[in-house]
Amino acid sequence: MVATATMQQFMRTLLATNMDLRLMADEALEKNPVLEELPPPMSEDLPADSEGAPNYEATRRHDLVMDNLVSAETLHDHLEAQVRRSALPPETEAAALCLLEHLNDRGFFEEPPERIAAENALPDSAWRPALAAIRDLDPAGVGAVDLQESLLLQLDRLGESRSLTAELVRRHWEALATHRYAEAAAALGRTEAQVAAAAQRLARLTPDPGAAFAPAERNVIEPDLLVTRDGSELRVELTGTGIPRLGISEQYRNMLADYADRRDVHSYLTRCIREGKDFIKAIGDRQQTVLRVAQAIVARQKPFFLKGPQALQPLRMEEIAEATGVHTSTISRAVNGKYLRCDYGVFELRSFFAAALPAAEGGGEVLSANSVQAAIRALIAAENPAKPLSDAKLEAALAKQGIVVARRTIAKYREKLKILPASLRKKI
Repeated sequence: MVATATMQQFMRTLLATNMDLRLMADEALEKNPVLEELPPPMSEDLPADSEGAPNYEATRRHDLVMDNLVSAETLHDHLEAQVRRSALPPETEAAALCLLEHLNDRGFFEEPPERIAAENALPDSAWRPALAAIRDLDPAGVGAVDLQESLLLQLDRLGESRSLTAELVRRHWEALATHRYAEAAAALGRTEAQVAAAAQRLARLTPDPGAAFAPAERNVIEPDLLVTRDGSELRVELTGTGIPRLGISEQYRNMLADYADRRDVHSYLTRCIREGKDFIKAIGDRQQTVLRVAQAIVARQKPFFLKGPQALQPLRMEEIAEATGVHTSTISRAVNGKYLRCDYGVFELRSFFAAALPAAEGGGEVLSANSVQAAIRALIAAENPAKPLSDAKLEAALAKQGIVVARRTIAKYREKLKILPASLRKKI
């Protein structure tokens, strides 16, 4: 079926984030003369003049100041600036800038530098010294392909590349990560106490060199929805933050009657007014759809909002589609880039859809992968720093809570949460 122009416009506004919608509105205001932006509604937060009336000039000045604030420096910006100041040969500098494009937010390569060089036709004479230059940049540990290599780079920066700690990381990584100090000690001809002390020195290093530049710390998300609690009752409402308030100009409405005998002008104004109303309606329908979808999600994830992230339930988009009476594709558009604020923080609506993960054998509660990760995070946050929980102990602790998860799955979730193995978390 071919969607009507009105339906297509609604789908575009539904998929759009608040920022996208602001840009769409600006474009519509520029192209359609009958559209006008209405002043913001009366609010206690709006600056007021001495007589208590909203002071729109003060608000405009405030927005201007906020718009001109310098955005925080990204990890890529920080590294690129250092490369350009390093006086590298032109070919090496170009190769370094190319390699930087393939670093993730932690400062790690997602694929081997050799492959990146081959895909970009970088000669060995350029990319190898470029890689060495990147690994010499601040912060220490960037330019590695994994945590093991990053820790070695950090130890080298500290002048400890020949230390027992570096030897453990380089040659006995698996034993170190699983706390098998006796095994590593035997292989190195050292005592178990020496190996344990060397492992403890890894606590000075960071598993995430790019943490200071993490996007989550740079960006302030303005939520689309707010969830509040009144006892066990939950209320969901739209914040309206960033959503343009548009209307049809009264001046052009009057012109429509004044030019009734001018067919060309009357036809043009009629079309502009119709298109303006359609756009305004699309925004309104978009808001109502997002609200309905959010209300359905909150109703099914009530334990999350009452108890916290560890209580997140398995949920599929098909369930919300059935509850709201719309197609699954509409649900996907409605949750894309839309955020909700509650007592536990700000979450994207999409994050409330979680696959089921079997709990204890023989039935019992069915959990989501997200709730298991939350349980792991909570256990580690409450552990004794001098005796951190190994993956085996985490497995046992989760089992006591009725959560049966394989040890390799725990290790995978722990790495996803950027949490070091127990041997590297130990603090004396």
